[in-house]
Amino acid sequence: MPTFSLPPACVLRAITRINSTGRHKVEDILLREEAYDLICNDKTVTRMHCMPTHLEELAVGRLFTLGMLRSASQIASLHIHHPQAQNAEISEHAAHAASDKDLPDQDAANQFTSADSAAAHSIAATHAKKIHSAEGAACATTILQHGQSIEGPRIAGSIRIATTSEPSSDNPAKKAEVRLTAAQVHKLQAEFEERCVLFRQTGAAHSCALATEKGILMFYEDIARHNALDKLIGAMQLQGVSPQGKLMIFSGRLAVDMLEKAVVSGVRLLMAPGAPSLASVELAETRQISLLGFVRKDNINIYTCPHRIV
Repeated sequence: MPTFSLPPACVLRAITRINSTGRHKVEDILLREEAYDLICNDKTVTRMHCMPTHLEELAVGRLFTLGMLRSASQIASLHIHHPQAQNAEISEHAAHAASDKDLPDQDAANQFTSADSAAAHSIAATHAKKIHSAEGAACATTILQHGQSIEGPRIAGSIRIATTSEPSSDNPAKKAEVRLTAAQVHKLQAEFEERCVLFRQTGAAHSCALATEKGILMFYEDIARHNALDKLIGAMQLQGVSPQGKLMIFSGRLAVDMLEKAVVSGVRLLMAPGAPSLASVELAETRQISLLGFVRKDNINIYTCPHRIV
């Protein structure tokens, strides 16, 4: 049994472990993973398999990196339903349905009360097209999550966020610029690794962070590396954090699909303890992004734009 407080996204599970001391029954820490449908303008965009934390940031970041959201100022409301809140409401609904009309059999009512942890849930986002008016251009976005189990539909609890639509800015984004010394790179990497608690506990989490030369500003984790990056980018949008003078730190390798998302964020310095692919290096070179790999004790590989490491 762990002596620390278990994070919300973690559960304990009994397993059998075989090691040098023999065969043992022990408790292991596992990360929760759930499926959420992201729906934009009543159209399903994608299904995301993720930890059930920081879902607002994940939804906003995914829409932003897909080019379906330009700014958090476009969001009119955001609603998320979590599976933990479903059972009471569904049971009441099923009871009323059973009293109002005859059901074919009792199983037909029971299908609405399934607590199957593998059930898929939905984040639905409505993203309005740009509207031109005398007052300016404005957009509205609604994100609504609802649940559906393997056996049948389920109604979940919700978290609702509402904001007013604001005119989108036509001002060009400033070019992000940052410079670090080698000592600052190693210090940031050490701070990043210290924060990777879920990885140390479970071995199943990826992490992404936003930082300046002074330290880490934002830090997000998820089972999927894309989700961790989307959460980070979504948080930047929701909190109005500019990429100017910032860098991103990744927990794994620098594959081109991650680079493509980082390019959209506007950050121009990326670092990781793993290796980049050739396609990543070529993309970073084209976009004038400084790419640092194998950032480990006494080593930094600078693949592109070395002028930002002084």
